Amino acid sequence: MSDRDVVGAVAAAHRAHWGTVLAATVGLTRDLDLAEDSVQEAYSQALEAWERDGVPENPAGWLTTAARRRALDAMRRAQTLQRKLPLLVWDDAGSGGDGSEDDRRIQDEAAPVVLDERMRLIFLAAHPALAPTARIALTLRLVGGLSTEQIAAAFLVQTSTMAARLTRAKKRIRLSRIPCRVPPAEELEARLVDVLDVLSVLLATGSDSEEPPPEAAPEGTPESAQEPPDARTAVLDTVVHTLEVLVDLLPAQTEPRGLLAQALLLRARASTRTDDRGRPVALAEQDRTQWDRSLIDRADRVVVGALAQGGRGPYLLQGAIAACVAVPTRHEDIDWREVVELYDILLAHWPTAIVQLARVVAISEADGAAVALADLEPLAAELDAHRPFHVIRGELLSRLGEHDRAVPAFRTALQRPGGEGESELLRELLRTS
Repeated sequence: MSDRDVVGAVAAAHRAHWGTVLAATVGLTRDLDLAEDSVQEAYSQALEAWERDGVPENPAGWLTTAARRRALDAMRRAQTLQRKLPLLVWDDAGSGGDGSEDDRRIQDEAAPVVLDERMRLIFLAAHPALAPTARIALTLRLVGGLSTEQIAAAFLVQTSTMAARLTRAKKRIRLSRIPCRVPPAEELEARLVDVLDVLSVLLATGSDSEEPPPEAAPEGTPESAQEPPDARTAVLDTVVHTLEVLVDLLPAQTEPRGLLAQALLLRARASTRTDDRGRPVALAEQDRTQWDRSLIDRADRVVVGALAQGGRGPYLLQGAIAACVAVPTRHEDIDWREVVELYDILLAHWPTAIVQLARVVAISEADGAAVALADLEPLAAELDAHRPFHVIRGELLSRLGEHDRAVPAFRTALQRPGGEGESELLRELLRTS
């Protein structure tokens, strides 16, 4: 087997199984740092072993076995020290412990890796006792397996800063005795909202959105438009894989499906959302023939199935809105009246100015710029610091022929925080106005 094939197989296993292998190893060590080191060593070992022996039929099982063996060796070497360290709470019967049961707790290579192990890390990383930025960073590290360098790139901070942030978050987990578990039934729905909120922020991070998001991002959200493309791709992959786990293991919950549909649609449109200079391309100008119709069809099925199941939550409604916009093969065929109606329902869940701003965009398509502008102006005070408000206002005024008022709106937009690609477009627009 060639080196390239082995590297590709290990990379694929990393994307697909990192979180599962890590969670299974944490169950043995109850120490996140030791588990991470052991899993990383297992992947390094795979590069050599798989080239020699071939890729195993069950890569996740092989990696879990290797990681847990390495972790057990480390624990035996430092047994006295381990007893003095505060360990992660792993409160299920049969987990943790030491002594004579250690060898039996190493998974056999042929045994299936239970996805529920990954669920533990998903809920641990998004625990409400952690700061918002810590939840986002831990989800990328523990669930997605992103390197500290990649996470730092996503947050536009130094690698050393992100390393310190991750260390503090893991220390908080240990000292606060935050349990690594899937919440019991009576807590599940509320805790699932915490997870989805984190994944929603990451979804915004993994895209260069040309439309205003339906909900304001929590504090600590990185500027996605400035983030390196490879980091964006890694973040988006983490979101998709995590949501697929949630959908598989929580079939009665419809909200993860709504967010999964949004992620799939972002993937489908990825090649057309920016031009060759990294500048955002307006939805109406994107080449729909370049979109991945298989992903769009899958997202549409996910939304339709969740709606048929009775779901009407905010993330599912956002997925339905995204599908309404993406499914038609021509921009002219979008049913903007349906989009407006979906935003009206979403406002019952999230009565925020950001959702109202997104509704204004749909109103401009359904009823014209004049009606949309009348709905926009009452949002001015609350959204003055928000660049998309001024961009939308300038575009509506331009469509109405009021260029003397549009130019100041675009100038104000340029003064507000935003991505460099969008800033370049605004500067070009002002030069030609």
